[in-house]
Amino acid sequence: MSTPVVASTWAGSFDCDFCRRKRLMGEEFSKKALEKYRKNGGKLKCKQCVASAEQEERDRANARREAAAAAATSGTGTATTNASTDEKRKCALCEKELPFASYNKNQWNKGEGKSKCRPCVDKAVETEQQQQKNSKQAKIDAARKKVAEAQASG
Repeated sequence: MSTPVVASTWAGSFDCDFCRRKRLMGEEFSKKALEKYRKNGGKLKCKQCVASAEQEERDRANARREAAAAAATSGTGTATTNASTDEKRKCALCEKELPFASYNKNQWNKGEGKSKCRPCVDKAVETEQQQQKNSKQAKIDAARKKVAEAQASG
C-alpha cells in the first residue's frame, strides 16, 4: 500500500492531459487524482479543467431543463420526473419555498431540510473556487516572503 499523497507539500512537475498545461504543482490537482496517478499512471486532469467540465455539464442540464419546460408548456412534452411539478420544498440555505424546477435532481433527492436550490448551489461553488484561489495566492505570498527574508539574512 502506498503512502498517502499530501497535495500541498508534494510539489512535483505534472502535466494536465486535458488543457495541456505543463509543469504544474501538485496542488493544481485533486488529492484523489494524484493518488490515482501515483498508483496507476494514466491521465491527470487539473482542478481548472474539472471545474470547467462541471460548469459545461450544468449549462447543458439548464438547456435541457429549459427545453423540457418549453415543451411541457406547449403541451408536446411529457413529464419524466417522479415528483409532481407543483410540489414545493424549502431550501436549506436561503429558506425560500421553491418549486421542483428550482432544484437539480441530486439536491431534490436529498429530501426536505437538506436540499439546496440551484442559485444556492451555484453560489457555494463560486465561493469554494474563490477560497481555493485565495489560499493559493496566500501560499505564494508566504513563500515569496520567506525567500526575501532568506536573501536579506544572507
